[in-house]
Amino acid sequence: MVNNTTLDNLFQLVHALKRQLYQQIEQLNLDITPMHVRVIKIINNITPCTAIDIATVLDRDKAQITRLLSTLIDKGFISKAPNPGDKRSSYLCVTNSGMEIIKKLADIDFVLQEKITHNVSADEIALFQQLAKQMIHNLREQ
Repeated sequence: MVNNTTLDNLFQLVHALKRQLYQQIEQLNLDITPMHVRVIKIINNITPCTAIDIATVLDRDKAQITRLLSTLIDKGFISKAPNPGDKRSSYLCVTNSGMEIIKKLADIDFVLQEKITHNVSADEIALFQQLAKQMIHNLREQ
């Protein structure tokens, strides 16, 4: 049995991480949100990538993803290419400008990783990862 402190701690961790990420992204003057950052990273990691792929990974509806993609396309960070297998969808690609952001984000990720794991042993990190995966699985199980 777990008390409310567990949930409070998780909320505080997520909030602190989001705040740190937002502050780091804000310093890049990109005028995008952390969710835009997640989308760019997904497109960079999944090849080929469609809006449906992003919606699936983020567990969001396609309309919400379409709005995020629109902003990233308007800013020139991603582009669309025809999907030869499905005329109703497009492949999404990170542009050269987007790749510059990916490189900056890798630096941010490194700094945040170092900060969040400071004074935490490798065994504790491994245990945290195991617990987090189990908790995510529990929440996704219906």
